[in-house]
Amino acid sequence: MIKYENSKPTLLGYKKLYESTGWANSASVSDEVLQAAIDNSWYWISAYDDQSLIGIGRLVSDGALYAFVCDMIVDPKYRKQGIGASILEMLKEKCKKHSFRRVWLFAAPGRAGFYLSNGFEIRPDNAPGMQLK
Repeated sequence: MIKYENSKPTLLGYKKLYESTGWANSASVSDEVLQAAIDNSWYWISAYDDQSLIGIGRLVSDGALYAFVCDMIVDPKYRKQGIGASILEMLKEKCKKHSFRRVWLFAAPGRAGFYLSNGFEIRPDNAPGMQLK
């Protein structure tokens, strides 16, 4: 059974998921930088199968006006099971609770459809990224 927690991932768990993305230059991101990302993020959702970290999502925010969705990552073996959608829903609920004026994200190549189907919209050509409707 998948368990969701409002908890920071461990460095090892985050690094494993981060490296699974294939994002350009992911191997060149140092442990120190990844640890700073863990420590300085405003809000985390971590998904576990038993004790194994299988998914994460985080918010970077000022806590008052704006939030930015970062690092929505699900282990490739667990994709297409609704885990990413569940994590994103929990992040959206946190944003609604704080009445943020804007919630933004930048979708990885080929992933915009996921966010479109989960309440985001593509911003106009003169404003990059996506935002929550």
